[in-house]
Amino acid sequence: MQEPGAVLEVVSAWLQDSDNQDLPEYRALAELHLQRVLLPLGCLSEAEELVVGSAGFSEEQRLDVLQAISKARQQQKHQRLGSEEAQKLNQEGSFSHKFLSLLMLLRRLWDSTVSHFFSLPFKKSLLAALILCLLVVRFDPASPSSLPFLCKLSQLFHRIQEAIFSLYRLPIHD
Repeated sequence: MQEPGAVLEVVSAWLQDSDNQDLPEYRALAELHLQRVLLPLGCLSEAEELVVGSAGFSEEQRLDVLQAISKARQQQKHQRLGSEEAQKLNQEGSFSHKFLSLLMLLRRLWDSTVSHFFSLPFKKSLLAALILCLLVVRFDPASPSSLPFLCKLSQLFHRIQEAIFSLYRLPIHD
């Protein structure tokens, strides 16, 4: 059975041969071939040709098989529509999944930065910020013109310190 297409062609040729249609077991074999091979494989036109061109089926049996073929066609249409909708949803889901993973990555990066900042002692980070400011702005802290800037910078650091550590203060119970 290395070439199932060849076997399918041989069986179809055997079933369409008029000499075989007179055999008593022909109808049972044809129904079995229709129900177990052609319909599951989706060969609906071949199944219809077999039913219409065969003298082994009565009119009632022919109608039953044709109804089964039409139901199989409807199921194929629904499956195609369902697969197209699933593909669209999958594409949309893929975009939302990528966006969500990007947000998660940004959150992990932010959490890492914040935890690194809080792991440093606060006074050392203030000193580093002041040195950085001195290097970037290049002003002399001893000159009188830079005194208001240093006062405002000091007030800003105190406000930041109060805002950060006010979250971690324990309530005082009497």
